[in-house]
Amino acid sequence: MHEFSRRTVLSGVASIALGTGVGAANGKPGRGRDKNGSGVRIKTTDDVSDIERCRLPRSTMDAVGVEPGHQIRLVYDGASAVFTASVSDDKFGYVNSGGRDRLGASGGSFCVDTDSNVVNPTLDVGTAAEDGGFLERLTDPGTAELVALAPHGGYIEWGTDSQAKRISEQLDSVSWYGAGWWPGGGAYRRWHITSTDIHPASFPALDEISNRGFEYAVSFHGWSESHVGVGGAAPAELREAVRDAIAPVVDSDVRLASDGGRDGDSPENIVNWMTESGSGGVQIEQPWSVRDEKHLEVADAVAEVFDSW
Repeated sequence: MHEFSRRTVLSGVASIALGTGVGAANGKPGRGRDKNGSGVRIKTTDDVSDIERCRLPRSTMDAVGVEPGHQIRLVYDGASAVFTASVSDDKFGYVNSGGRDRLGASGGSFCVDTDSNVVNPTLDVGTAAEDGGFLERLTDPGTAELVALAPHGGYIEWGTDSQAKRISEQLDSVSWYGAGWWPGGGAYRRWHITSTDIHPASFPALDEISNRGFEYAVSFHGWSESHVGVGGAAPAELREAVRDAIAPVVDSDVRLASDGGRDGDSPENIVNWMTESGSGGVQIEQPWSVRDEKHLEVADAVAEVFDSW
């Protein structure tokens, strides 16, 4: 997504036909590859700017029905990682050395399978947690006032999917989360896609609500800082109310996020473009201790704010 308004972003989402095979659903190539997979040789280069991005030949992207800016699975030696795709100008695909490490590959050149099924629509949580998988879940009571989001649930950013679900339970609001696991750790490395790159065409459940026009959105995240950061493009008054509600229930400092790279106010951030105005999103970044010990208390405090707002 490279346009800077919610409506222009979503006008290009339209319905693409994602394959029906589960492909690399559990991190392994499997059922559906013949219908929805295509192999390609990948080269390592410093010209790819981010470890979560890849460049692929146009023919490969066409074969799996993926457009630039969509997410795609790359599968190396039976194990998957999700990337945001752009077009290569030759017959090879490209990642940087960090992207290669995400796949567990080595050397300057290796072959991968590709799969447009970023999330597995039939995978249950227990199997995903045991075998390593990436899924999404939607709760939709049909309202358009508030959506609670957790793009990095499961073991990607532990505790955040429980917070999105809690908001939905407390306020009878919409919630959506993505959740990933990986045996022995590494879910973040395999499944994390930054919030400004998440494309609804790659997440069918998210696509169902992507043009709903919510009044407000709140997204829950984790980070390595020791304090809680409250950001987003929502009015300062709302962000301050969320900050003040969280502060009494955690042992960490709670601040308005001010880091230009992580303050959540980008128009391309999912928490903002999901709102009708493009400026109704509140993003909450939390350290491990808060997500592990106080995640439900934080969610309840945030729910109280939105209930009265």
